[in-house]
Amino acid sequence: MKRKPSPVSEPESANDPSSTRKACPSTCCQEGVRLLGVLTPVGKVAYVQPPITISAAFVERAEALGHPERRFRFTGPCVEADCPQWTGAGCGIVDIAIQETPVGFPTDACSPGANNLPACGIRHSCRWYAQRGGLACAVCPTLVADTGGTMTYQSAEDITSKEV
Repeated sequence: MKRKPSPVSEPESANDPSSTRKACPSTCCQEGVRLLGVLTPVGKVAYVQPPITISAAFVERAEALGHPERRFRFTGPCVEADCPQWTGAGCGIVDIAIQETPVGFPTDACSPGANNLPACGIRHSCRWYAQRGGLACAVCPTLVADTGGTMTYQSAEDITSKEV
């Protein structure tokens, strides 16, 4: 199932740390969203500082090469219940990623109060950080959206219902 595109008009409050409006750290490639990071050859996201708004020309070039979400991470407004990843209480993607973290994965470096969180331009408004704190930051660079092909993006509800 492909995610429903999020609206790209991000109110100024989304850039305000005191705002309750959260940013999705893994939205679809579309004009007006911001480029959050680029996937490196070792499979981790390298963050763009600061995230930059992408144009229609960028979207066209990225889509021409196939599945931009496999090579880039984009950020836009969190649409909460309008997203298939919404569990009713938060984003299911980060919860699943943390739950499936392999034994020995270095999450202690991202514990509350740690000073070595990955450099990220949206932490102040990030849905995942607001929901899970430093643990979200620990797994974030390892997550890449696959919105097609053999590993079709599924809703968190679909994934958890299969585990029951």
